[in-house]
Amino acid sequence: MAKREATRAGTKGSKQSQATPTSQPELEGKLSAELDVGERTHERLVFVPRVDIYETETGLVVVADLPGVSPEGLEVTLEKRVLSIYGRVEEDTPQGYSQAYREYDVGDFERQFTLSGDFDINGIEANMKDGVLHLAIPRAPEAATKRIEVRSVS
Repeated sequence: MAKREATRAGTKGSKQSQATPTSQPELEGKLSAELDVGERTHERLVFVPRVDIYETETGLVVVADLPGVSPEGLEVTLEKRVLSIYGRVEEDTPQGYSQAYREYDVGDFERQFTLSGDFDINGIEANMKDGVLHLAIPRAPEAATKRIEVRSVS
């Protein structure tokens, strides 16, 4: 089961901080996320998916549990050594039914990792089956040693 992380923005009982600096009246009423400080808020619940990371001779393998996420609702990026996984879950309530009882919350998934070392971003392979994401991230080839010819200048 995924760990519950974030808040529902704008719902009763959620803690949403209002930043109102007294020295800057033009910033009055802005949320802390808009000021680029504090906790990031989301429209829906966001869960931290459970992830296993394996190191192989050729790179890394990341296995993430993302139940309810379809391949179309998944976004995986690697930028400046930061691997980001975001999965959007579509609620599936049958038409004509009204919910009488719920034992689990539906929400999205988000996780980030900072990778050490250089990886080949063009060689990353991702596949998803039964709500489990498998990422194969190959290491970047090491730069070959090159002998530099030094010429005499007169």
